[in-house]
Order: sequence, then C-alpha cells, then structure tokens
Amino acid sequence: MFIGISNSYNKLDKLEINKGNNLKIDQMKLNKFNFIQPIGAQLISSSLGQNNEILLRYLYEGKNVLVILNIKTKQIRSIITLQNGSQFTINE
Repeated sequence: MFIGISNSYNKLDKLEINKGNNLKIDQMKLNKFNFIQPIGAQLISSSLGQNNEILLRYLYEGKNVLVILNIKTKQIRSIITLQNGSQFTINE
C-alpha cells in the first residue's frame, strides 16, 4: 500500500513539472480583428464553421440574432434575426 501511494506521489510530481511547460503562442501567427457589437447585445454562443466563418449567436432586444463572420475577409457575411411565428417563413 505504501509503495502504491509513493508511486502515485511520484506521478503527481511529474504532472506538476509538465504544467510548467505551457504552450507558447507565436504572436505573428495570430489572426486578430476587433468585432464591435451593439450595446445590450448578449453573446450566447459561438462556433467555427466551414469556409473560414464564425457563427455568433446573440440575444438582442428580445430576439435571437445570428451573425456570420468571414475570418479571412474580416467582414460580416449575414445577420439573421430569428422571431417566433406559427410556421417557418422568411420575411425580407
């Protein structure tokens, strides 16, 4: 039993040493840009999609709003507002 505890402690020490070897991010490879959102918009979720796009889901003025950003061009591709209704329709 004592040998098992000792071995477990040694493994814990090795884990602590490995924690000090954090990944270093190369600042030159980061693709930074600032996206400005309206005051009162609450970000609910985000996800990375295909074709260099990010989907941002907001709660804004009581409505669900989806914003699709193109990472490469740094432009908004679409803004989709979801509203409640009796059936699926598109209002332009």
